[in-house]
Amino acid sequence: MDDKTASLSDLEQIIRIHQANYLVFHAASEREVTQAIAKVLHLCPYVSLYYAVNHTGLERVATYAPETKKSVKDAPNTVEMSPAEVAQFFSGEPKVFGAENAPLPEAFKSVFSSLLCSQVAVLPIVWDVEVQGVLLLGATANQAMTAALIAPLSKLAEAIPIAMSNVKAKNATKQRLREMEAISETSQVITSATDMEQLYEALYQQISATMGADLHFTIALHEPANATIEIPFVVERGKRTRYETIPVGEGLISILLRTRQPLMLVEDTIRRAKALGGKAVGDPALSWLGCPLIVGGEPVGALVVQDTEKEGRFTQDDLRLLISLSAQVAGAIYNIRLLEDARRRALQLETVAEISREVSSSLIVDNLLLQAVTLVRERFNFYHASVFLVEPQGEYATIREATGEAGLQMKRAGHKLAVGSKSVVGYVTQTKEALVVNDISKTPNYFANPLLPETKAEACLPLKVGERVLGVLDVQSNKSYAFNNETIKILQILADQLAVAVVNSELFAEAQERLSQHRLLHHVTTAAASSTSIEEALNSAVQGLQVTLGGDQIAILLADKEQKTLEVRSAIGYPNDESARLKVPFGVGVTGWVAAHRLAQRINDVSKDSRYLSVNPKVRAELAIPLIYRNEVLGVMNVESPRQNAYSENDEEMLGTLAGSLAAIIAHSRLLEQFRQQVERERLLYEITNKLRRTTNIEKILTITTTELSKAVNARRANVVIKVDSVAAGTPTEE
Repeated sequence: MDDKTASLSDLEQIIRIHQANYLVFHAASEREVTQAIAKVLHLCPYVSLYYAVNHTGLERVATYAPETKKSVKDAPNTVEMSPAEVAQFFSGEPKVFGAENAPLPEAFKSVFSSLLCSQVAVLPIVWDVEVQGVLLLGATANQAMTAALIAPLSKLAEAIPIAMSNVKAKNATKQRLREMEAISETSQVITSATDMEQLYEALYQQISATMGADLHFTIALHEPANATIEIPFVVERGKRTRYETIPVGEGLISILLRTRQPLMLVEDTIRRAKALGGKAVGDPALSWLGCPLIVGGEPVGALVVQDTEKEGRFTQDDLRLLISLSAQVAGAIYNIRLLEDARRRALQLETVAEISREVSSSLIVDNLLLQAVTLVRERFNFYHASVFLVEPQGEYATIREATGEAGLQMKRAGHKLAVGSKSVVGYVTQTKEALVVNDISKTPNYFANPLLPETKAEACLPLKVGERVLGVLDVQSNKSYAFNNETIKILQILADQLAVAVVNSELFAEAQERLSQHRLLHHVTTAAASSTSIEEALNSAVQGLQVTLGGDQIAILLADKEQKTLEVRSAIGYPNDESARLKVPFGVGVTGWVAAHRLAQRINDVSKDSRYLSVNPKVRAELAIPLIYRNEVLGVMNVESPRQNAYSENDEEMLGTLAGSLAAIIAHSRLLEQFRQQVERERLLYEITNKLRRTTNIEKILTITTTELSKAVNARRANVVIKVDSVAAGTPTEE
């Protein structure tokens, strides 16, 4: 049967195919085009195979077998072919071949052979000399493949690329309109945004509305000051999440910053990302699209969208949209960051100024330190802040003030760290230099505090005056790479001010202590000077000194010049009376050495001094001061303590002043006692003489003499011997 003798049913079928072709031509989407093509194939009396060209060859779109009224199950899903092979097989005009002689790949020949097709028609789908697909028709032996029946299918082959082109043009127009709307709306948001979060959220809403809400969306910011990439905004499958700050050089974002060029990976993405040096964060992406944010030729950050489930997700349209948005957003982010940085720096400097005012107006260091750590935590937005002060002995740094519940627990426990230990605080107190650990996970031997489990970075700055380290300001963050050079400079200024405050407090406390001590010394000196005897003066001195020195052992030893010994004349605080009655030869023990050499001795650890004579095994420190008056050693004032390093240079100076006054009081007391004794002797002699003058009886004279002399010298008996000289005419002689 030829074209002229086509049956009425064939004509009706041709009409229906033409009508279906009309649907293909006027389809509004690729899906509608595919559905219209399938409808045409269902109307076709031949076995029909429609394949589209992809990057690996041919991909099945639609098939139909009239006999089974189903898809051709043996038709391959894909046929791998190079572009050259596709052009070789399918770039000609529509032709009809015998099934055995058809110039087709073997995969198609086997399909038609299995369906017992005797003829095959090859209808290439070409657009602008480029093969975009192929329509293959197979006729069985009882079918005639006429030109009339093939003609509408040839028209279909011509309509498909036009329809696809129209759909793409429509989609491109719609996409461009969406892009323009997104850009316009983003521009409006940019002009009204006052903070970063508002800008981030608006940008995400625009991109998700245009490109899909199922994507992973990331905004990254470049921190050139510490060579890091901060990731402040991440949305995965519609939910906000958080990534840690990473150093520049890790991941595809670093590539964007380095090259300053957009990057799109939509095929074999995982392998290609690894080849580029990419480091996966979260689920690996099967499609990845990123664009740097450039201001003045320098990268300030990046926009990234990812699909973790589908390859080929992004197109050139998506890339163009992201580039357009990036150009707008970069300047806005840069300006808002500048504004926020200026606000943050102003707040930080205001904090420093507040602390500075407190330093100049307050001498109560505890209140100042508490205010300082609280302001640092709140205004610098850190996780924890604390101040450690080095103990007077210089062996440990003890926590003085700290923030939060962890700080309270550490203060209650008296938390301290050894100077020079492996901790950050120990390192800084020994080296006297600031230490910044921006990523504790990359720092071996980092001493983690279990009370602060969220710490990711730590900065420790010395409280230093001159070369003396009084303590440290320790600041911790729950974000890696939280400390940049600018922040460290401001924190160091704050630490220097706190150091001045601590020194001022020490000086004030020392001045108050010295004033209190001098008041007590004045009281001791006054009490000793007003005493009526040396014993009373010495007792007043040791009692006053015990109050001044806080309960230490105190003894005053007076010198015996003839015997060259020291004898304890007054003591307090000793465990037994025998210690208080001790006699020490000159040159023996610490006190004997002081008496012999006339030099004070301050011993921080008596166990390391071979001169020490152990009287009380609990004694650890000793301070001995010679009592010298007019170049004469009158004795030694000795104080002892159960604490090592108990006495300072200030204590030595204070006791030296007291020793000078006490030596003068002792000398004056001795002179006064000698004068009183002299006066008493003269009075007794005067009384005895008056009594003798009132009698002429020799026996009474002798009795009065012996009685009064016994009283005067406190003797139990006295004798008067008279020698009678026989030659001297009886004149009595008294012996």
